This record gives sequence, C-alpha cells and structure tokens, in this order.
Amino acid sequence: MLGAAQNRRAVPARPARELGASQVVAEPTRRLMLAAAAAGSLTLAGCRGISALGPVPKPGADVVALERAITAEELMVARYASALSQLTGSGGNGKQSASAAKHAIAVVSAIHAEHEAHLAQLRSRLVLPARVATARPRPSPNPPRLPAGWHNIMAALATAETAASDRLIGWIPGAPPALAQLMASIAASEAAHVVLLDQPKGAR
Repeated sequence: MLGAAQNRRAVPARPARELGASQVVAEPTRRLMLAAAAAGSLTLAGCRGISALGPVPKPGADVVALERAITAEELMVARYASALSQLTGSGGNGKQSASAAKHAIAVVSAIHAEHEAHLAQLRSRLVLPARVATARPRPSPNPPRLPAGWHNIMAALATAETAASDRLIGWIPGAPPALAQLMASIAASEAAHVVLLDQPKGAR
C-alpha cells in the first residue's frame, strides 16, 4: 500500500491550466475550420454570381403595372424624338407651309418634354433590388417608322396618343391607388395632346 501511495505521489498532478490547454487550442482550430468553410462558400457564390443565391423572385402586381406603364411611356418618348428628327430635317414648301411646319415642331417639342416628365415620374416610383434589376434588364424602345410630311407625322402622333390614353385607362383598375392616380393624370394629358396635334391642320 505504501508503494502504491508513493507511486501516486511520484506522478505529479497536472495543473488545471495544462488540462484545459488542449481545449483552448482545439477551439480556435475548430473556429478556423468553420471560417474557412464559410469563406469557401462565399467565394463559390461569388464565382457563380447571382444564380448562386437561387432564382430571382417574381415581381409583384404593382411592379408589373408600373413597368408596363414605363415601357409605354418610353415608347412615346422615342416616338416623339423620331418625329422631331424628321420634322427638323425637312423644310416646308412655301411661306404658309414653312410656318405650319415650324408650328408643328414647336407643338411636338412641347409634348415631347411632357412625355419625358411623365416618364421621370413613373421611373421615380420603381425601386428594385440590385439583384432583380440586373437579372431583368430593360430593352430599348423601338418606335414604328413615321410617315413623311409634317401633317402625316402629326396625324400619326395623334393616333398614337389616343391609343396610349385608352391603354392607360384600361390598366388603371388593376393598379395600386397611388399609381392609378398618376396613370389617370397621364392618360388625361395624352388625350389633351390629341387636340394640340390637330391644331395646325388648318394651315395645310
């Protein structure tokens, strides 16, 4: 018994700090492994791009209605820009025709500016996450070719304004209240544009 007791005394007790040393060392190692795994996942996600985050969510009905109105207004702006290009590039024959053409340019310029203002109002309401905006780029508008002659151009623009106003009125019931109010205002403005576009007809 004495020998056993002596043997036990011969083995020095390990300090508590030594017993915990393996835990202190192992814990940072485990944390480093977890951090490395997380970093690897983030790097992989970065390589894959936004697809690594899963499918892009579908836009809500209010976003769809707003984007539809923006697309229609972008087309009107592009149509008026094309009309101005044609009108300023062709001169009138005779004093009366030149005067009417000049008036037509002034009217088209003023309406073009109004459409640009409407487009700015609509765009200011569209706020999309960067991921969604990147995944759904907007195509450039491609307006139909306008006929030759300022009076034919004005008639084509008047027809386009009527169609645009009717289209917006048809979209109003499915739009959120705030957007519906703006769409109604734009539709009324487009209806008023038809009257302005018809004014130079007496000068043909």
